[in-house]
Amino acid sequence: MIDEKNMRAMLEKMESAAEEALSRDPAFYEVLKTLKAEIDRNPRVQSAISNLRATGRRVQSSLVPHIRVRIRTNQGEIALPGREQLSLPLAEPIAQLTQELRNAASAVIMRGRYREELDHIMNEAVCASARFEGIASAIESAGYEVVICLDVSAYSQVREPAEPAQNAEAIRNVRKPERSDDRLCRLLSSQDLKFLKALKIRALEN
Repeated sequence: MIDEKNMRAMLEKMESAAEEALSRDPAFYEVLKTLKAEIDRNPRVQSAISNLRATGRRVQSSLVPHIRVRIRTNQGEIALPGREQLSLPLAEPIAQLTQELRNAASAVIMRGRYREELDHIMNEAVCASARFEGIASAIESAGYEVVICLDVSAYSQVREPAEPAQNAEAIRNVRKPERSDDRLCRLLSSQDLKFLKALKIRALEN
């Protein structure tokens, strides 16, 4: 029998091993890029972006994959706390427009065929991980069930319009663009950024 504290420690190791295995799979990155392109072409997404731009805001979006592992016991399921999306306080109606953009992007993810491809690639990559399988086997041998799923979240950041002085500075520094990791640092956790970097994913401003 494994106590809950050890289960949570094993969950952390399994999620880390799974994300490490996935970060080495180029097929996952290619499908993720294709899904991002599909989101960017979606009329509802484009409309939401246009509405935000009409207010003078700049919009930055990205896709962040999370692997969630749960242990199913007779008393219920044990899982690690979810990684919540950080958001900057926005005034109405900007907050409402931003939420509309996130909802539109999430709708594309949920109904698109690429989600199934990502799930398939994830399962193959994780099953090939000796580190993950070793921990999972120990849990299953103790009579528990391991459940793994992929959460692909759409993130959007709305930035205030630049001041004239900032615009002039941007022109002078046009050959020194801000790194995507810097732009996302206030939105994503350090673990998210590390995973994106391993997948060679960069967020692009729309």
